[in-house]
Amino acid sequence: MATAMELWELEKFLEKAIEECRKVINLSHRGLTIVTGRLAGAVCARNLLLNHNKLLVPPEEMCSLTNLTELILDNNMLTMIPSGIGQLSKLRVLSASHNPLVALPEDVANLSSLQCLWLSNCQLSSVPSSLGHLKSLQKLGLRSNELCRIPDELCNLPNLRWLSMDDNLIKDLPAGIGGWVELIYLSLNSNRFDEVPLALQNLPSLVSLHMRRNNINSLPDDTIVALSFLSYLDVRENGILKRPEEWKGLDFIVIGSEIDEES
Repeated sequence: MATAMELWELEKFLEKAIEECRKVINLSHRGLTIVTGRLAGAVCARNLLLNHNKLLVPPEEMCSLTNLTELILDNNMLTMIPSGIGQLSKLRVLSASHNPLVALPEDVANLSSLQCLWLSNCQLSSVPSSLGHLKSLQKLGLRSNELCRIPDELCNLPNLRWLSMDDNLIKDLPAGIGGWVELIYLSLNSNRFDEVPLALQNLPSLVSLHMRRNNINSLPDDTIVALSFLSYLDVRENGILKRPEEWKGLDFIVIGSEIDEES
């Protein structure tokens, strides 16, 4: 196991990064519990990697690094993201998965350039409705949280193409999901659905739908017809154990314990 970086080593590292105007500041896997204020001088940084440390509080100085396009905070012990993060107007990727965040600051919604947001396993019971302002967002990962519902405002993401909300407590979808006009991939495995929502027919670009490990016991004919445009519908590990004879040729529907080609 690598020895944790001492504070004097961190200071020296940051001093050199500032002097060389480095665009990538990689402080991952360093055993850090704090990051010193010298980070504020790394104004040339485009990518800041702080993942796999022991940070309880993220450095507020990172919010002044307005040239950042990527910020990685995964696998720490963070209970918050600083409210000033909304100042990072050039940020395209924000990843803070595997932290006990519990909640998000409202000004995450000010990240106007954000394309990818990863918040898996963060103990979130809700997400701010203001996330609906992230008009550039293309990929959103919210798996392994404690979400009971998807805010209606999240349907106002016209460029969203990939959405994973596996392993939550969701029972239904908001009425306005037709706003996800570019959505290609939707994963709702391990939730509380008792049916495949018919409203999914309103997603014109959807190709792949994953609903394993829910409480779905049947697929009515009208649902099958409505979703026949899909290339892949995975409803394994639900109550549908045997493929009906009338489903012959409907190979896009995967049921029962059929081999998981993606595992």
